[in-house]
Formats: sequence, C-alpha cells, structure tokens
Amino acid sequence: MVMKMKLAALLSLPLLLFSCDKHGYVPEDNGPHYTVEDLEFDSALQAYMDTSYGSEITDVTVTENTVRVSGTYKGPGTDFSVVEIPPFMDLLRLESPLTEISPETETFTFEVVRYALIPESAKASQDGEVYDRLLSKWAIVSKGEGGYEPLSAARYADVIPVLRHPEPVPLRNKKGIGGIVPNNFISDFDDLDLGSATLNMFVTQFTYLSEGPGRIAHEYGGRTYWFDEAFVKENLDNMLLEAGKRNMAVAAILLVQPASSSVDKELGELLMPDECTSGTLTMPDMTKPESVQCFAAITDFLAERYCRENQEYGRVSKWIVMNEVDIADTWANIGTRPETVHVDYYVKVLRLVHNIVSQYDSNTEVMVSTSHSWTLSSGTFLGKNIIGKINRMTVKEGDFFWGLAFHSYPGNLLDPKVWSCPYSTFSMDTQSITFRNLEVLNKWIYQPENMYKGTVKRSVWLSEAGLNSPSYSDEDLILQAAGTAYSWKKVAALDGIDSWQWHNWFDNVGDGSGALLGLRKYGDTASGEAKPAWYVFKAAGTSSEDEVFDKYLPVIGIGSWEGIVVPPVEII
Repeated sequence: MVMKMKLAALLSLPLLLFSCDKHGYVPEDNGPHYTVEDLEFDSALQAYMDTSYGSEITDVTVTENTVRVSGTYKGPGTDFSVVEIPPFMDLLRLESPLTEISPETETFTFEVVRYALIPESAKASQDGEVYDRLLSKWAIVSKGEGGYEPLSAARYADVIPVLRHPEPVPLRNKKGIGGIVPNNFISDFDDLDLGSATLNMFVTQFTYLSEGPGRIAHEYGGRTYWFDEAFVKENLDNMLLEAGKRNMAVAAILLVQPASSSVDKELGELLMPDECTSGTLTMPDMTKPESVQCFAAITDFLAERYCRENQEYGRVSKWIVMNEVDIADTWANIGTRPETVHVDYYVKVLRLVHNIVSQYDSNTEVMVSTSHSWTLSSGTFLGKNIIGKINRMTVKEGDFFWGLAFHSYPGNLLDPKVWSCPYSTFSMDTQSITFRNLEVLNKWIYQPENMYKGTVKRSVWLSEAGLNSPSYSDEDLILQAAGTAYSWKKVAALDGIDSWQWHNWFDNVGDGSGALLGLRKYGDTASGEAKPAWYVFKAAGTSSEDEVFDKYLPVIGIGSWEGIVVPPVEII
C-alpha cells in the first residue's frame, strides 16, 4: 500500500542543510545558507509584490486556438513592450522572453496563436515540442542596459476554455478520511457515512517517458508519455470509483518523489529540481522547458481521466498541490531557497495545475498544503508567512480560486490531549493552529484580504489530521477517542472549516515517532480492529452523537460542550 510517511513529531523536525555546487552562500539568522543570487532574487520578489505599477495587463483570455492580451501603458515616453513569461522563466530575471510584442498604442489588445514551438534557445528536450501558452503570464516592460524592467505586474489567464462540464461534487457532510488505499474495510465509507476523502497520487510511481507493456499512452505538447495501467486502475481508479458510489468528494494529492524513488529514473531526474539533494518529496522542476512539459503532461493525463461527465474512471473534484510546503526541506524540496523564492516557485506549480485542470472542470479548486505551523516553525518556514505570501502573489498576478488543505495536528503529534496544547492560543499570531484553536483559521479565512477576489470564501479542508493513541492500552485509546470528540465539536461548529479528512485510516509504521494515528489498528498485525475513536467518528453528526460523546467529557475535564468554541471577537 502507498501511504504518506511522517518522519517525526512535527514540532521536532530537524532543519536539514543542503550541499550545493554554487558559491557565495550567506547564512541568515544562523539558519540555512542561501546564495547571494537567491537573497537578491528574494528581495526583488518582495519589492515586486510591494510595488503599485501604473501600467497594467487588464485581461488575458485563452481560447481554443488563441491567446488575447489586453492592457494599458502609462508613460513616461512610449518605449515599452509586452513579454510572455512561461513557467520556466522569471519576470525579474528575464533575459530572452518567449515572446515580445510592441503594441502601437498605449491601450492595446493583441492576439497570438495558443500553441507555439519551444525555441531552440530554450533548450527543449526534443525537436517539435509544442508549448501551450495557457501556462504563461504576460507583463508590460521596458528594456534597458540592465535587461527587462517590469512596468506592470504580470498576469495569468483570466479566461480558460472549458472542454467539459462535469457536475460539481458537493460535500454531504464534514466527515472524511485521508489517503484512501485498497483494503478490506471499504465498508467504512458507508459505516462512517464519509462525505469526502483524499487520494495520494505519487506521480513518479506510475509515469514513464518510454513505451512499455501495460502502459497507457498520453500525448501532450507533441510528445507521448506513458502511465502504468495496472497501477492506475488498482490504486487510483478503484478508489475513486468506490468513493463515487457514495457521492464522496475526493481531493487528489499530487506528489513528486526524488529520482531515487521513481519507477523511471530518467523521468525522476527530469522532474527533480537540480539543487534538491535531500527530502522525502520534492516539487517538480520548474526551471527547464522539458521538465515543465513533463509535469504538465502528467497533470493533463490525470485531469482528462478523472474529470469526465460520465465518471468512467472515477471523479476528482479538488487537487491538493504537493504536501506541507512550509516544511520544504522534507516535503516540498527545491534545494535551499529563501522564503519568497520558495513561494514564487510553488505558485508556478499551483498555476500550472489550476490552468490545466480548469479546462476539464470549471468547478475545480486547487489547494495549498501546509502543516499546523503558524508562527512557530515546524520545519523550514512559518505557515502564516507562506500562506500570506501565496495570497499576495496570486492576487498580484490575477486572483484565482485556490483553497487550503490544512494539517491541524496537535502541537505534539504524540499527545491526543489536544484540548491542552500549549502552542495553540486564541491569537491571530498563535504559534500553531490545531484542533484546539481552529477558530483562528476560521477567522483568517473570512477576512476580506484572504478571500477570493475579496468576497468569496476559499475552501478549507483539514486534509491530513488525526490524533494518536500512545499505545493500545484502554487509557490511551480513551484519550484518542476523547480528543476525537473534542475535535469534531470544533469542526462542526465552524462554518469556515468545510471538512476534515482523518489521517490515518489504519495505524501505519510510516507515521512519525511511532504514532498510532489510525481509526483502526494495524491492518496486517492487528486485523484492522476498530478503535474507540472509530466509534466516536461514526457517531459524529448523527442522532447518537451526544450519547457517544458525552462519556468523554470527564476525560477532558469539562461539564458540557457549550463554550468550547471561542467567538471571533475574542481572537485578536
């Protein structure tokens, strides 16, 4: 079975340092060593986000065969041009744009063909490879001796052509399960009345660059990519079809492993960022055309397969992009990069997935994955900073509908007494956001500056969150069950929290420091026996909730469930 691993309790994860062959490293606050180049780029990105430009790209509309770009230039002078920036280029380090247009008027609209050959200068992996400008952003610039200077913020596609119209999958309730895998307890989908699930898609476990027996061909950008049919059917189709029978909403989690863990080492090398030397998971390489094309092809294959009106292979309604990007050294590695550089890189991946998937499902939503870290680092960066910068950058370059896949584990992964977590206070600057203080996240998501176009709430899925039973003793199993009841009361009461996908379905040796996070015991050594927490989760949201839950009030040390939810006015 393919399951996600936890290396250690989240708050005690070590900060991994990397060795790279670049020179000029500079330590920052006794932390990682960044190159001078990266520190300069980080500062430039922050200045870019802070700058209010006079000129503006007002609209980018992509059709079946064209891209139409509109904008307004506001002087001085008339020396300006519009450049196209594909994901493998950077606006602030632009040397040779993919396309450069010189409009004849200060208010302009022009069209280019949607598909273009990748120029030889961009080092495409093979002749005749075609790039889809759906993935590009556009900006107004001036060119001087120092290179291109932005006169406007860049803008991604505002309008994306829709190829299909699958029905949206509404959430039936807030109960879900994380990391669904084939097993003998699919009946839990019914017994627990689950309304949602997440499904890990380790793309490096089923994708190949070459033809082989039992592989599905998929053409993208003038090249054919190959996918392991048996793996896809057993691990992806099978689970999505089972979920579809119950009208469960499923979020696919797109994950990339290092080359050493990939079934096709050549593909693994292509997807692995050059400067990544460690980590359990990486982001896809977004610096080379052939790498971007490969990840785009994988995304296109999955969206084309799982966003169909007839749900032939099952349905994916949301796409979680990578895992815990704030713990970058372990779960989203691109090498040792400063925070804003890391965010800029991740936003490129987000945009790529969003723009491709939106062609097949106009109701889709991509989701940002972070740990429970807020202002206390549990790895590389602070969660609040990462999410805040993602928000600012996506608004800067044309807002799109993304949500949060938040991991609200207890501050101490091993302690199920989440009601007493010392890291989780009722402050907007709390160290961690856990089940104890979900009210902070609930308030954050409703603040206008954090909403889609300032008015629409973004989705929040607690896409990976569960509680430990320190052992199988009666006392420890009761503590896990009590924490489950307490956590559900919080989730159920907060309108900003849309769903909770319990992690893990079964106890799993990959969950850090020996944590027993399952609703069921080990499937292989304990026959998957249901724990008391399983029965609490089953009762959640049903007529038997009070009867089952109330027995745990003395364990928590309270007389009733009233008053456990803190009102927004008390969160400062």
